[in-house]
Amino acid sequence: MTTEVKQRKRVPPKQPVKKAIKKEPQKGLNSLQAYNLYRVVLIALLVVAVGISGGWKLPFLQEEGHRKKIIVTQSHLEGIYKKAKYFTVDKDKKYTVYNQFKDIIGYAISTHDYASHVRGFAGEVPVLIGFDKDSTIQGMQMLQHNESGEYIEFILDDKLLEKWNGLTFDRALYNEVDGITSATETSEAIIKTIQVTLSEVTGKELETKHYPWTLILQWVLTSATLLFGLLVCFYRPMKNYRTSMLIMVTIVMGFAYQKMISISFLHGWIVNGISLDSNLISFVLLGLSVILPITTKKQFYCHYMCPFGAAQELVGKVSPFQKRNMNFLKVRSIPLQTIATIVLICCILLGEYPELSFVEPFPAFSFKVVSWWMIGFGLLFIGLSFFYSKPWCKICPTGFVLDNCKKRSARDNKKYKIL
Repeated sequence: MTTEVKQRKRVPPKQPVKKAIKKEPQKGLNSLQAYNLYRVVLIALLVVAVGISGGWKLPFLQEEGHRKKIIVTQSHLEGIYKKAKYFTVDKDKKYTVYNQFKDIIGYAISTHDYASHVRGFAGEVPVLIGFDKDSTIQGMQMLQHNESGEYIEFILDDKLLEKWNGLTFDRALYNEVDGITSATETSEAIIKTIQVTLSEVTGKELETKHYPWTLILQWVLTSATLLFGLLVCFYRPMKNYRTSMLIMVTIVMGFAYQKMISISFLHGWIVNGISLDSNLISFVLLGLSVILPITTKKQFYCHYMCPFGAAQELVGKVSPFQKRNMNFLKVRSIPLQTIATIVLICCILLGEYPELSFVEPFPAFSFKVVSWWMIGFGLLFIGLSFFYSKPWCKICPTGFVLDNCKKRSARDNKKYKIL
């Protein structure tokens, strides 16, 4: 007879119950929040600094040195009156021009005194208007401006300023002049500047201008491109249409209308202000390019709306070559993009910098206007896109500025050294 051995179950010893420790809420900002706040404050201070260096008038900075002046010189008057030797200015800011015998040969006014609020692509576009005793326009000359010299030269070659010659102020006020393709914003700003000045001088109101069909077409196409980009960015089923979107961005935002963000563009708007009449689409594009990275972490402009980036990506898609890395664009592990952009920003703050439109290859889209070397500048990076993945994006100063608008999360701690 077998005996059943009953094994007693071992009862584990009772462990002391740990009291739950309530975590006290962290006081202040953590390192990630502090980093995001630091970047927002840094960008805000940078905008203010660039604005002050460019002539902002702030309540606590009312120095004469910061007030921008448009100066009319003898050479400007000689551009209208070849025999001009002397000139005087009265209290109404009307210039009286004399020849070598001190005989009056004409008069002139500056649009800066009447229409300084009108803005072009990079700020005010003042014009000197010469006229005789019967208020018949004898000629016009461009005064100091911040527009690209190549665009102004293109406009002058098209003889835009000669469209009012021989007309009295009253007739010139209602003279219909169209803008110039490939330099639309600047040419339309010049036209509006002249019209506003003539309206102020004659005391007559401007006629309500109807929007031309070309401008309406521009709004439709650029708005459709923006909407297409937003759908591809946020609506997953539209991801397969990315190539079509890149083609549309390159053609519409690049070659057709040159609607893009650049260092020259940002500097002009910070210093000279924004004219929504001619820059509504650009204003919306800039707003989305700043707000979306902050709220969604998606770099909307650089990855979806940049025409030059789209052109590079399209070239990369058809390239038969394997893409190489660009690790050589670093100096002691610091990206060359960071170094170059910081140096450029410092030069802007000091007031010693090259023409900003030449710093980036984006003007190459205006191939009818810009010089051959600028076109070559753009083609160089398009060619490099056969071997490297979007090479210009690795050194783009505009991309560096917009990338700092992107909100960082805890997942980015390893990639970005937080504080």
